[in-house]
Amino acid sequence: MDKDKILIAADKFVRENKLDKAIKEYQKIVTEDPSDLRVKLKIGDLYAKRKELPQALKTYREVAESYEKESFHLKAMAVYKTVLKLNPTLIDVNERLGNLYRLVGLDQDAVNQYMIVAGYYDSKGMTKEALAVRKKIIEIDPSSATSRVRLAELFQSDGQEDESIREYEHAAELYKKGRNPQGLVEVYEKVLFYRPGNIPMLRALLRIYFDRKDFQKMIKRLEAAPEAAKKDLVLQQLWAEALVDMSQLEAARRHFKDLYRSCVEMKDEERAAEVHARILREFSDDEEYLKEITAIREEAGFSHEMIEASYRADLESTQMVDLKKLEEMEKKGKKK
Repeated sequence: MDKDKILIAADKFVRENKLDKAIKEYQKIVTEDPSDLRVKLKIGDLYAKRKELPQALKTYREVAESYEKESFHLKAMAVYKTVLKLNPTLIDVNERLGNLYRLVGLDQDAVNQYMIVAGYYDSKGMTKEALAVRKKIIEIDPSSATSRVRLAELFQSDGQEDESIREYEHAAELYKKGRNPQGLVEVYEKVLFYRPGNIPMLRALLRIYFDRKDFQKMIKRLEAAPEAAKKDLVLQQLWAEALVDMSQLEAARRHFKDLYRSCVEMKDEERAAEVHARILREFSDDEEYLKEITAIREEAGFSHEMIEASYRADLESTQMVDLKKLEEMEKKGKKK
């Protein structure tokens, strides 16, 4: 085979716009030497020029895959891009291109390709395939809370509850660092749907609602919480304080009374003193109510006057107990 002679003939046909004849000439070379990818690429170009897209795509893909196998990553990427220009719906090509971007260190470009692929799988309900791609996205960018939430949702759809919660928890930590309370609320609500007994997370969620003064939502969440959560002193305190802010004073009295009784029954002098001081400040004009509070303490043979004195000055300038301090005290009590 006289390769040079064939190339001259093929080039002449191209100049004369006799593309079908040029293709036949180039194919003679490829038949004899399948490794000549430059000539094969020319064949693909001519098919594309003749609008013979199936043949063009097949040829381009063969060239790109050969470059990929030979580790000519940049050349393979260039050809895959050409394929996608001709047919943007070839999702497997997007994924191959993403893999190549990742190999050469173009991580954001890789993520962009993977997002296209994942979006396609999501739209088709192909959960397992979408999971595989979204895991790649997390491997590249583990600090993306949004990507972790989407991965968690897919795990959830696939019935992988533990994996789903793990990803939601990762996302929550990222939202905390980014000071994104709305993101935290969404993640906490999703986790608590499956783990309603997660008291630390419930505290965190309700504190956000409290700070936003979204008391109705907070109380609705508490009312639906497991009994163990309702007995949590920090959550009891939040509930009582919310009722005060809502001017539902009768309900607030009941909740503060229950909270105080819990502290006394646990023989937690410091906490009981702090709550008692808070009650005195809020309900100092209700003598009958204060007698009931005193009776709780006396019936238990409990005293905290010495400790309580240290809180009263602080309470002159604050509207509620320091809930973070309350949590810290609870931790100390558990250690004992």
